[in-house]
Amino acid sequence: MLDISYYLIVSFSILLFAISKSGFSGGGLALISVTLLSITYGPLTAIAILMPMLIVCDVIALFLNRKHFEYKILWSIAPYSLLGVIIGTILFKFINLSMISIFIGSISLLYVLLNYLIADNRNLKKIPFYGSKSFWGALAGFTSFVLHSGGLPLNIYFMSIYNKKVQFVAGVVFSIALINLFKLIPYFYLEILNFEKLYSYLIFSPIAIIGVILGHWMNSKLSDNSFFTIINIFVVIGSLRLIYLGLVGL
Repeated sequence: MLDISYYLIVSFSILLFAISKSGFSGGGLALISVTLLSITYGPLTAIAILMPMLIVCDVIALFLNRKHFEYKILWSIAPYSLLGVIIGTILFKFINLSMISIFIGSISLLYVLLNYLIADNRNLKKIPFYGSKSFWGALAGFTSFVLHSGGLPLNIYFMSIYNKKVQFVAGVVFSIALINLFKLIPYFYLEILNFEKLYSYLIFSPIAIIGVILGHWMNSKLSDNSFFTIINIFVVIGSLRLIYLGLVGL
């Protein structure tokens, strides 16, 4: 018997996730998507469903933002992201995901608040790890691997170096695509993903394509100030959501 609710929930979650993958919402919609799938089908199934969609979304998002990549900056953070994925692979079966959720949510929330409270850019740069590609890059790789929430650390990093939305979005899109590439082999190794699952979930790829294009269009309609205001709002929502889920899971 056809399970209509399954297709509706997965399709809705993938649409939210794909819109977020375009750079819109700063990963906030992606967190909602991951949460919905994790609660309904379990965290490992959520990863298995979303991983094929990540590949589809990355290809479309990379194409749409190809003119705005600053490769010197983007490649410089890549080794640290790879290190984070390696650490996530080693510790995946041993870590307390609830504590990780609280930590990531708290530190992301703190940096957004400090960014608003400290108007002087010189003082902002004195904050520990502010603009640190090694810290935020590794954290993004690690949290993307274990929680599918690498967007939050990347948002904090790229907001510290960019004030134009096209550069910011291109940076996040490129970095997330690399991290997802790094994650593929470990996911197969840990048996989170296999080719049967990969093929079975590709049926939802048209929704992912529509979502990325829709998110890219939404970005184009916003000014830089409006865009970053929305990014900060969703980072706060996503951070609070991670903290809540972590506390509930303790």
